[in-house]
Amino acid sequence: MPTSASAPVVPGYTRLFTIDVTHAYWTVPHLWLRHEATPDTAQWVRRRDLLVRPHRQGVAVFCASDRRDVLLDGLRRGDAVATFKWYAQDTAFSLYTSPTRPAAQQGASVCFVTSEASVPVEGQPSARRLHAQPFVEATDGVPVDTPSLTPYLERADRVNPPVLVVQIDLADQVAGGAPGGVDYVANFAARESCWRYYYVCAEADEASDALNIVDLDEKVSFVTAGREARPGGRHAVIFESEQAIAMQQQYPQRFQLRERGRSGERVLIRRLPNADIGSLTQKTPKVHKPQDAELAAQSRAVLVSEIYIN
Repeated sequence: MPTSASAPVVPGYTRLFTIDVTHAYWTVPHLWLRHEATPDTAQWVRRRDLLVRPHRQGVAVFCASDRRDVLLDGLRRGDAVATFKWYAQDTAFSLYTSPTRPAAQQGASVCFVTSEASVPVEGQPSARRLHAQPFVEATDGVPVDTPSLTPYLERADRVNPPVLVVQIDLADQVAGGAPGGVDYVANFAARESCWRYYYVCAEADEASDALNIVDLDEKVSFVTAGREARPGGRHAVIFESEQAIAMQQQYPQRFQLRERGRSGERVLIRRLPNADIGSLTQKTPKVHKPQDAELAAQSRAVLVSEIYIN
């Protein structure tokens, strides 16, 4: 979360606002987004002699200290509006980002948020979140042909649309706020998946019934979900997590494969590999009775991360 202390400082200039974008998937800094101002905003910045500087995953906007009052005094809504767009640099962005586009929605959509709808962030007087909930939700997305959005999209954006458009009206909070400016933030959540391990072993290995997966942090539990035949007379013992796990660039999970015996448990694999976003499948609810079909159709498919161990 951005704070006044962490925002860049430019001598002779005062900060009007910052916009930061966070993502729960990225646990370390990464250039997963690029941003740019709309042509109208770029022209407004030049005309007002403002400065735009990179800030975290976003921007910081400054004006000359001796011109702040001239810029903001008597400001009305619509007089000073800045619009910025963010584009995904990572081709896998949609795989690990929540929310996903509703299946019923046709065409591309863009998350479109404004300072007018922003909410205060508890414990941080200068900070405001650009969406009502802690993370961006499906209701924050709009189709690319929405009339309120189209003025800020160029022709190329209709083919490769931005993932986020932010519009800041200085009359909303900046004009009447503290001299240090306003820190806006938009937070993306990560998708969750159940982890499914396939432990491949010999068909004759009866000891596979004594296998289990243990979480050293005691947060995730696994159940044996059956077996699957594999080429060469082998089979895979399948383990599934009972809890969904949020996708992360670097997972903290510490899972072990163990075998139960008469003298207790022994560790077969001290650290099991973690999931990869490239191995996702979907698991839909099974229908056992005809009357359950409608309920299953309305249920969301569960994402499953498949991990093979030889």
